[in-house]
Amino acid sequence: MVVCPPAYGKAVVFPAETEAIGEYALAGCKDLASITALGNVQSIDPTAFADEVKTTAVVALPAGNDYGARKLIWENVGFQHFAEPAQPGATTSSDTNNEATSGLTYTLLDDYTLAVSWQSKDDPEANLEIPSSAEINGVPYRVSTIAENAFANRGSLTNVKLPTTITTINTAAFAGCANLSTIEFPNTLRTIDERAFEATSLKDVWLPASIESIGPRAFASCSALERVVALGTSEVASDAIAGCSNVSIYVPSGSEDSWNPGLPSDNNHLMPYGITLSEEPLAIEAGQEANLLEGGNLQAPDPVEASYSYAAAPLSVDAGTVSAKKAGTSDVTAVLSLDGVELTRATRTVEISPNPNGEPAIEMLNSDVPLPSAYLAEARDNQITVVAPFNVTFGQDVPYDVYTHPTSIEASNSFKNNGSVPVQLAQVTCGPLAVATYLQSTNGTSLDSQDLFSIYPKGNAGAAVNFGYGLNNSIRTPDNPGAFVIPPTSSSDYTFRLNLNNAVVNSGAADNGTTVRPLVSVTCTFAQYSGSFYLKDNNTGRAYSLSEVKKHANDISANGSSSPYWNQYKGYVGNDSTYTCQTVWGGTPYDVRIIGVNHDDRADTDSPAKAGLTFQFKECLAANDVDPWDNSFGYRFNAGTKTDNYNEGGWGASELRARMNPEIDTTLKHGDDDNAIWNLVPTDLQDVIAPVNKKYALSSAEDATVTTSRDSLFIASYSELVPSSYWTSYPWTADEGLQYEYWNGKVTQNNGSNASLVKHNVSPSASAIYWWERSMHPNSSVSFLHVGASGYPTNSYYASRSDGVCPCFCL
Repeated sequence: MVVCPPAYGKAVVFPAETEAIGEYALAGCKDLASITALGNVQSIDPTAFADEVKTTAVVALPAGNDYGARKLIWENVGFQHFAEPAQPGATTSSDTNNEATSGLTYTLLDDYTLAVSWQSKDDPEANLEIPSSAEINGVPYRVSTIAENAFANRGSLTNVKLPTTITTINTAAFAGCANLSTIEFPNTLRTIDERAFEATSLKDVWLPASIESIGPRAFASCSALERVVALGTSEVASDAIAGCSNVSIYVPSGSEDSWNPGLPSDNNHLMPYGITLSEEPLAIEAGQEANLLEGGNLQAPDPVEASYSYAAAPLSVDAGTVSAKKAGTSDVTAVLSLDGVELTRATRTVEISPNPNGEPAIEMLNSDVPLPSAYLAEARDNQITVVAPFNVTFGQDVPYDVYTHPTSIEASNSFKNNGSVPVQLAQVTCGPLAVATYLQSTNGTSLDSQDLFSIYPKGNAGAAVNFGYGLNNSIRTPDNPGAFVIPPTSSSDYTFRLNLNNAVVNSGAADNGTTVRPLVSVTCTFAQYSGSFYLKDNNTGRAYSLSEVKKHANDISANGSSSPYWNQYKGYVGNDSTYTCQTVWGGTPYDVRIIGVNHDDRADTDSPAKAGLTFQFKECLAANDVDPWDNSFGYRFNAGTKTDNYNEGGWGASELRARMNPEIDTTLKHGDDDNAIWNLVPTDLQDVIAPVNKKYALSSAEDATVTTSRDSLFIASYSELVPSSYWTSYPWTADEGLQYEYWNGKVTQNNGSNASLVKHNVSPSASAIYWWERSMHPNSSVSFLHVGASGYPTNSYYASRSDGVCPCFCL
């Protein structure tokens, strides 16, 4: 055994021919509850399994003359619990105390996984979630198969959720379930057998890429079926959807032959989708445009949507057309999605060389010095979307200060915010001036009803506000106001765009730039930013809203270094001067930084997935540098006096953890101020925070046990700040997590420099202040570690001291 995926499940079976288990082979499978070894495993690398698995999992070994020798191999690497495996054909039932699953029966198959079926006389509840494992004689086994006729004709079923361990749905498993309308197929599913869902009420079927075969009449006579979406290529029986009509079947381009035999002439339609991009880089000069799809192919039947992601600085992409801004290289990823679900993606490198003629000189845009006609002439000749600078002065201020004049102003290419709070574009208003004099419609639609213009943050055309000069479209507000944020003491560049999709320039107006023509006046209204979170790239000037950053984090979590956002956020961790990130808690704005990318283990998923991004406050949420025993400013770990305070139970049982999290075991409730810190978090941020598993020691003894808590908010542990433990005789000090990437090189073993930059918000001029760590001080029953004002992470104090708290959270 070389490697087992972390998402494999709670039970693993080694076939009889397995002789050795290599280093780190199952180290990521931290949820393993049982291991069945059917043969003679002769060697196990000490790193093959996680330590917590060795102390909790049951190893099932068949009886035999050499049982003792085989058991000794497992004992030598730390396993403690052993049992004899059941024999294929053995059965067990679910916990009868759970009515929702009490009718489930499990049968052990030859491969030592389980087939599940419903054996009760009573029908199951409408919503059924099938467990991923079940025990026989105290040993858990994976549920891999829905048995033949397992739920056939159970009219009560309406929704079914299958576990991520399922590989096979056997013959007629759900046939005749007349009210079954939705089912979630896992990405492990390989086979859907004959008549599996015949005569059900399924309306929308999504088939994961893992499916290899779909049997005869698998979805036959499903009168409600409207859509099938296949994410991969499968062998499909010719009568798989017999008796169904008006079904749209979305399949990967090139796999049409798999489905064609299965399409009776009942007005069912194949809808192939796909995108391929040339492997050759797209070479283009700054100022030019080119087709990203040249040398490739795009099939996106309605309502499949194509979107593009890329580093915004050197280019922009609109409907597959690349507009080169300046010299540089960027990977552009094209994604096809349906109902928000990604179908496929492809990436192509764009290489932009400098424009040998230099950057063109552009006139400013306002009622006195409008858009130059040279741009209009280019648009008329080439029928393209023209991008021109949004570059207007107001009085003598360049850029204009939107904080000190927060009403309506003439639009400028660079807006500056000299204030102390972030502002955002609230409204765009357009006046006609002389549009009708210089443009004419090409499709019979009047100019005043068209969205002729757009404004968007430079490099972020996807956030554009589209508008015109007519009665119904001359005043517009951004759909994504977070993209238009201008942080305090910062500037943002905007781009004005003239859209000539259904209009052209009058020939009399195109005189190659000889005359400057008035076109429109655009007024931008700014207001104080109303959101709870934003991130701005200081190099590109692009701002991202909370929903956009969450989307990026999810993509990083799902795709790792293959994500188009991976390098962007890794760059932020490496240099936090390249971006600005702020969140507003309890009405107070706080600066935060990204300290890790795919670092923390998520707690809200069956699979051990990583949270895409980890954030930490740059300043303390609260602290008191006057009287550290005054809890009206800072936060204590636990109640007590200066001398009799305790740290029993560590972080998991602490008062501070209860204040920082929404749901804590009632046995750990400390008082009315539980959840006090969590309640400061804006609700939209609460909704997208990813809970993670955080490790902590249960005591401060040398041999203390390290366990795990589920936390939405947390504070960093000692080992998450330092590269290695200072207390070598206390091994748990190194086991409470790995050092975050941001602190790598900034904090040494027992000394810190940049760690001392974290200050409290009460007195901005104050020097760095003490802030808590999640770790207890070794061999102390009263103290927790904290980072001192000098940056040393080995300082400590009584748990009842009022110290600074620098919250961390994950998206």
